Amino acid sequence: MLEKAEGQKCHATNFLKAFSNLGEKETSPQSTLEVRIQAANRFLLRQIGLDYLRIAPGDGKLDQVIEQCYSYRSTTNHRKTLVTHAFTNMRCTSCYHETLRASHKHLIELSYHALNLTPRTRNSTPAFSRILKDSFDGESSQRMWCDRCRRYQLVQSWETVQNVPPVLMVNTGLNKQTDARQLWSIPGWLPERIGIVMEKGRLLCLEGEALRVSQRSRQSRPLAVYDLVGLVADVNSGEHQKSHMVSLINVAVSSRDAQVEPQWHLFNDFLVRKVDKEEALRFAATWKTPTILAYQHQGGSNAIDDSWRDSLDTSCLFINWSMNPYSVLQENWPCVLDPTTEQPGSSTYVPIDTEFVRLQQEEIEILATGDRQVVRPTREGLARVSVLRANGPHEGLPFINEYISISEPVVDYVTKYSGVSAGDLDPASSVHPLVPLKVAYKKLWILLNVGCIFVGHGLIKDFRNINMFVPKPQIVDTVTLFYNPARSKRHLSLRFLAWYLLKENIQSETHDSIEDALTALKLWRKYQEFEDAGIVEKMVDEIYAAGRKHNYKVPEKGVEKWAGGLTVPSKGRETPDIDSGVSGPSTPVSKKQGGNEYFESSLK
Repeated sequence: MLEKAEGQKCHATNFLKAFSNLGEKETSPQSTLEVRIQAANRFLLRQIGLDYLRIAPGDGKLDQVIEQCYSYRSTTNHRKTLVTHAFTNMRCTSCYHETLRASHKHLIELSYHALNLTPRTRNSTPAFSRILKDSFDGESSQRMWCDRCRRYQLVQSWETVQNVPPVLMVNTGLNKQTDARQLWSIPGWLPERIGIVMEKGRLLCLEGEALRVSQRSRQSRPLAVYDLVGLVADVNSGEHQKSHMVSLINVAVSSRDAQVEPQWHLFNDFLVRKVDKEEALRFAATWKTPTILAYQHQGGSNAIDDSWRDSLDTSCLFINWSMNPYSVLQENWPCVLDPTTEQPGSSTYVPIDTEFVRLQQEEIEILATGDRQVVRPTREGLARVSVLRANGPHEGLPFINEYISISEPVVDYVTKYSGVSAGDLDPASSVHPLVPLKVAYKKLWILLNVGCIFVGHGLIKDFRNINMFVPKPQIVDTVTLFYNPARSKRHLSLRFLAWYLLKENIQSETHDSIEDALTALKLWRKYQEFEDAGIVEKMVDEIYAAGRKHNYKVPEKGVEKWAGGLTVPSKGRETPDIDSGVSGPSTPVSKKQGGNEYFESSLK
């Protein structure tokens, strides 16, 4: 989504919703920000690793990159890409009985046991690589139960690392040893590049000149080189302000083209700006200290896996599935696409409309000045999505018409505007095809990535609520087609456009997403006819003139029912020639093609 946005704002709504619904809380709200961000990092690494293991081996280039990053082999499963595998050795100091067990870590927490900051030994400050090696070894002593002595004894433990993942996440552990903050204040103490050597069961960490010498050496030691690609820092602005977290990321490693110079960027809430490398890696014990470090194997830099584009699984577009019993929904199934004749692609137009329900009401606060301040904005959830065919023998028929099962409480169904009633989203009572949000989102995501062009009314707002970024070339929005800011800042409603241009009265009682999507398709075709005749501006001015006359509302009088169940003006409107002088919407003869030929060929 960020790549498609090309610098425009994107919201992490989907991620935050999934993250909040997972239900695993490792910390309490009373914990410090440093503890909470480290717990969240640990949890995300574990979830990403589990999700990756569900992917079949060999799918895409990711496995190849990981294979290249591992310069050594072990008996452990290297597909656990974010896991450091090790064996924990435990020895009783009384009977010297040793036990061995396998262990794994998603991140490394720095241990400052070798640190001594007394004035007498300040010149012998340990290097970062020394602290990191000690943290890998994990040497400690504590009282534990000894099976041989049959009592609690002092037990020494240490770890023998088997492999290190291509992405190495490090917790600085400064919340446990605040004295170590002085180390980070030393300019250049945090290295941009480190090397890890696995040799004869021993792990060595290198930096600076030692790393450069090892890289130039012709010895066949399995050296893995890691670059610092990002970090999270705790910033304390002052005594009367709460501390907050910022991210500093070197975006150059994610570029498709290898770049020599680092490109560090500061991410502070919604503020994103480029910073110098010196500023990014400069810390102060009093106001800026690192919390999380991210090192990445050099083999993974500038390696973008686009293989998924060539192997998109579109099978869900060709089958019907619902959480409801099939017998109840047999008459309500949409007509799914035919995989032999209706494969969607970059030239496929798909009319779409969505409906939303309210999950959270707006909360406002009246200030002493009398002004209104929004404390918590309205939050909506996707309740229904309908996607239609734009041409072919089944033109106008939906191939997606699904209601969304919502696990959160719905505070307002806004039935008048959504057409969704209580019970429509409940698997126990709904008679509509009902699917989880993930299923509906995946279908829209597939249509987006195969290049389909969405046709609808107010799509920018709809996609923003769905939290899906669609590039402008893939949107045909009738809101912007029939908009003239020189005439009015007001956008025209779908109902008014349908009444004036199509002689149809829609949304008279409630909204229906299939009807709205089909109406948007008809309006787009009308626009194409106007555009081909060169009278778009004239027609838009005419529509706005009618809008001002009727206050941009469909007149309640002078309409009557017709066989289709919709309403049209009782006298109707003729379709005059361009120069007839009769006011109202006109559909002139195409300049390029005659009559209905353009109407057909434009879509087929």
